[in-house]
Amino acid sequence: MTQNADALAQYVRIIRSGWRWLTWGALLALLIITIALNIAPPLYISNATGFIRTPGDVSGVIDGGDSYAQGRARTYAALADNPALAAQVITTLDLPLEPGQLSARINAGNRPGTALISFDIAGRSPSEARQTASALLDQYAADIAELESVPGSIVPRAELIVVSPPSTPLRQVAWGLPIPAVLAGAAVIGLLIGALGCTLRALWATPQPLSSETVYVPGGVR
Repeated sequence: MTQNADALAQYVRIIRSGWRWLTWGALLALLIITIALNIAPPLYISNATGFIRTPGDVSGVIDGGDSYAQGRARTYAALADNPALAAQVITTLDLPLEPGQLSARINAGNRPGTALISFDIAGRSPSEARQTASALLDQYAADIAELESVPGSIVPRAELIVVSPPSTPLRQVAWGLPIPAVLAGAAVIGLLIGALGCTLRALWATPQPLSSETVYVPGGVR
């Protein structure tokens, strides 16, 4: 217990004496993150909301088809970033992207307990984000209608209705995270790196004890 306390006390002394390392570490980390935030390519997000409707005959279903719609909403939300869907959107808009790149810009999720699907679609410019969102929803609705079609029936089992069209795109800052949180995280990382640096410096600078065989003679040590 005493050894642990002594080690802790020694570490505290090292940190207190090397406070400049911590300060410079935090400042350097903040400088790096600030530069990264300023040089990062702009990204704009457009939001939209869709509703999975069951237009077929649901008179014999206890809940009016609500459970079926919710289940389909969960399934189709998971398929929104399908590379095949992204490839169709790329062809429609002639975007200079690979399907995987566009898929990474698509985020969709089902609101629990509902048949609603929320979409977040990103683009390098406001116009690109909005056009991509519109093309995606059109193709997405067409794919759902095809998957839910019933042979001999003109009414699909389920369909996507856009209840909230693509919104005015807003620029995403700090990778979608709160700026204060990003700066605070960078400062903490800088402090930790500074603490590590001053600790290693103190260890390297600690004089090594002389061995028992060391003999002092005039003019040197043997």
